[in-house]
This record gives sequence, C-alpha cells and structure tokens, in this order.
Amino acid sequence: MKEKRKREAIEVVERLPHVLVEDILHRLEIKPIIRFTCVCKQWNSTIKSRYFASRHLARVKSPNPDILLGGELVHESKPYPCLRTLGSHSGSLTDVNYLAKPKTRSLVVTGSCDGLVCIYDFKKVLYVFNPATRWCRFLPRAKIQKINCVRENLNCKSTRYFLGFGKDTLTSNYKMVWLYNSFENLDGQTTCEVFDFATNGWRHVIGSRHRICDHDFKSHPVYSDGSLYWLTTQINNKETKMICFDLHAEFFQIMKIPIDYAWPQYRIIMCSLNNRVCVSAMKINGVQDIWSLKSDDMAWEKTYSLDLSNTAFGEYSGVPLSLVAIFDKTRMLILWQSLDKEVLLLVEDTEVDFIFPIVCIPKYLDQAISFIPSLMTI
Repeated sequence: MKEKRKREAIEVVERLPHVLVEDILHRLEIKPIIRFTCVCKQWNSTIKSRYFASRHLARVKSPNPDILLGGELVHESKPYPCLRTLGSHSGSLTDVNYLAKPKTRSLVVTGSCDGLVCIYDFKKVLYVFNPATRWCRFLPRAKIQKINCVRENLNCKSTRYFLGFGKDTLTSNYKMVWLYNSFENLDGQTTCEVFDFATNGWRHVIGSRHRICDHDFKSHPVYSDGSLYWLTTQINNKETKMICFDLHAEFFQIMKIPIDYAWPQYRIIMCSLNNRVCVSAMKINGVQDIWSLKSDDMAWEKTYSLDLSNTAFGEYSGVPLSLVAIFDKTRMLILWQSLDKEVLLLVEDTEVDFIFPIVCIPKYLDQAISFIPSLMTI
C-alpha cells in the first residue's frame, strides 16, 4: 500500500511543470530544500545549481540573520571541538546547532558573504564553509601561512594578520584577500595576496602604501558592497584612517574616518551593520559611538550610541563591544566580554535605550558572525 502511494506521489510530481516546482522550492527554508534533493535527479540538479541558489538567496533575505559562533583563543589547553550556530526565529536566537571542524587547533572565522564564511588558522588550515548546508571546500595555503610555518620552525614569532572575504559585485566572483605589512618593506608598506577560486590559486597584487593595524582586537577586515576595509596604524602618530580595497578593480584607496581622537588606538573598531561598513569608537566616558558609511555619497553618518558607563554584566574591559547584527531594524546584537572572561550575547533596543542579555556562551567562543542561511557554494 505504501509503495503504491509512493508511486502515485512520484507520478504527480513528474506531471508538475518544472517552472512551478522551482517557484515553490524558492519559497522554502534551507532544510526542507536539502531533503528534496532526494526526490529525483532533476530536482537534485536544480537545487544544486548556482542559478537556483542565487535566486533563493535573493528571495529569502531576512532582516534577522542567524549567528555563527567561533573563536581563536590561543591560551586554551585544548581547541574547542565545534562551531555553533544560533537560529533567529521571530527575532530570538533559539536553535543551537553544532558544526564539526578540524580538531587540530583553534580557528578564525571571517565575516560572511551570501551565507558563506572562510575558516582558517595562521599556518595550515583554510577552507570556505556554508554553515546552513555544511558544504565546505578546502583551499591551498597562502604564502603568509607558509611564512608563519617557517618562522615557527626558526622559533620566531608568527604574524597574525586576518583574512578578508567578499564578492566582486560586478562579476559575482568571490575573492579572499590577505593583506599584511611587508617584512622587508621593499615593494611598499604592505603585501597583498588574492585567492582566485577559478584557478584555485593565490596571486599577488599591488598592496596598500599604508601599513595596517595589527592589533588583534581591531585588525579583522570588513566586507561591504563589493569592497574590503582595514584600519591603518596611526599615521604620524596622530590619526587612524581606513583602507578600502575594490574587489573588482583590485586597487586600494585611503579614507578618513569620523573620529577626531586617536588615543588609545585600540578603542576604534570596524564592523558591518545593515550592509554598511561601520566604525565604532569608545570614548573615555564609556560611551561607544557608531558611525556608518552611506553608499550613495560615501559620507559618514552617526547611527547609534551605546552608554556602557554603568552596566550590570560584570566589570567592563574598556575595549569597544563587538557589534554583530541588527534585528527587526531596532535591536542590535552585541558580543560582550567582561574582565572575568564571561561572554554574553546582549541585545540593545535602540528605541528605548535598554540592554538585556539573551545567551551566555563558552568563553572560548569569542567570535559571533551574522549570516543569511543560503544554498551558495563556490
């Protein structure tokens, strides 16, 4: 009886116009779509195509992204066994999923682009990963990783420059960019490696004339609207500026940031909120201002201000809070780490200026990355 019903169901599916099937599948969430790859070869081929994944991503983009938790703390005696994702249903982070990862060491996670992230360390591991589907692609090491291995063998300190990941919006090609301060300083102030997914190899491009900040807390590059951004070291010991790398033209330019004070330098960080690159500064009075770059006229706009002078979440460490995402247009997700190493995810309601905790997470998960669940692969 069950076999008969199964055959009848298959016959009904086969009679449906495939255009209608595609339109229905585009409206579903990731998990049921993945299950439907087992229905037949045609469905499997359709769902795994780049065209379908792109259309699905364009249709389902939500103001409430999911969160990927990772970390890179090197002082842990054992590397953490997994990454975690928090699902955002109705604006609340409720579903917790555990994602296996290589067990050899702690890893760093880049910001997301179209639901994809890059996961890496500074010596050996490098792969692009889709947290929603568990798809991954391991990639060849960059020159900077090989250099770090050599320096480690010579008992020299390895460098810790962070990887950038984004998309050329004109060609829709994804790129990884590793920008680091030149060791010999012969060809300029920085060295730049770009990964080409088509050739599965790294190539060099002309680096920035300005050295980038190498402070762990603030040296993560940020992707927004076809460009990657870094903060410079203090220029003439006075001001910090922003370096912008156009992923299509592959050239660097320098930009000013709307912060007129420079000490201490680590009180300035970058992030991406609402698809805008943002700079955030901590003032001496405990107020953290957040400025975002408008894409239409490339002008800075002050969008938020957080008062951290009096909080109930443990002694504040003094560095700017990591701003993760905006939910429901008015609620900001914040990663809080106090001096006693307690890590919390907080929500700031920008309409009523009220901060409240939602999740306490293990201290080794010190990175929170927002991403839109997608079917994208490279």
